Amino acid sequence: MCIMDKSQQNNDRKTPSGARNIRDSVHGSGIIRLINRLHSTSTIYIVSGLSQIVLGLAVIIVSFMGYLRPLWLSTVLTAVSSLSAIVGFFLVYHTVSKIHDPNELLRSAMKRVMESKN
Repeated sequence: MCIMDKSQQNNDRKTPSGARNIRDSVHGSGIIRLINRLHSTSTIYIVSGLSQIVLGLAVIIVSFMGYLRPLWLSTVLTAVSSLSAIVGFFLVYHTVSKIHDPNELLRSAMKRVMESKN
């Protein structure tokens, strides 16, 4: 009779049908980790910030090229799109600087420990 420690017993746990646990196969896949990373809030913030930058700069270019005829409309749109581009730059900078938060490493380690206990 072979005595196994608890970590090996938990890894070899089978479902009633005899197949491996579905949770084990889902968390081990690289595709799932990529999808979880793409659906994170930081990715959404970066995409929205980049779209603000691109659209703001596009409106500025269009107004400087003279496609907007009334001067007051061109001035107002240039001012609003400049502010939009500045906010977009700040949003991207803020999001990228917070991605490597030192507390995030501690939080993820605590989360892994709690999940391994369950």
